[in-house]
Amino acid sequence: MSRPKSIILLIVWFLWAAGKDLDSLARFSTTSDYYIYSSNSLAWLFFVLAGIVFLLNAASVWYLFRPEPFGQKILLIALGTGIVYTLTTLGMAATDIDGAREAYAVGREVRGLPVREAALDAIFTPRAMIIGGGLAVLVYLALGGLVLRNKLFFFGPGEHAAEV
Repeated sequence: MSRPKSIILLIVWFLWAAGKDLDSLARFSTTSDYYIYSSNSLAWLFFVLAGIVFLLNAASVWYLFRPEPFGQKILLIALGTGIVYTLTTLGMAATDIDGAREAYAVGREVRGLPVREAALDAIFTPRAMIIGGGLAVLVYLALGGLVLRNKLFFFGPGEHAAEV
């Protein structure tokens, strides 16, 4: 079966997301997300949410390569869970912007990446966090629109044909 370009985009997105999630779980101590949850005494919630998001993103990749009707639901659930995780993390970070900023900087330093103060000043403000969260939600909604638009990919033409 040939895949539409929008399905290729979804494959790339979910492969990237699953890889990023696995990296966050494997190297949790260097991530700002883990710091945000642990500073709120909710380190266990980081592992639960990040683990669920990883499993859903990995399952989404599976269903993009082996389409089934249930797969469309998994992709939509994965995107919805991604929104919840993103907004929960941003909400917690907003209660301790300085701590989140420091954790982000330390995480970059540990990985050998540059830390620019001007970038930190721009990223870690309440306004920037709201804008970032809003943009993330828009991306998730756009991807959800692609999933819905490609219903035929998951259900196949036979599922929509009238029974004789």
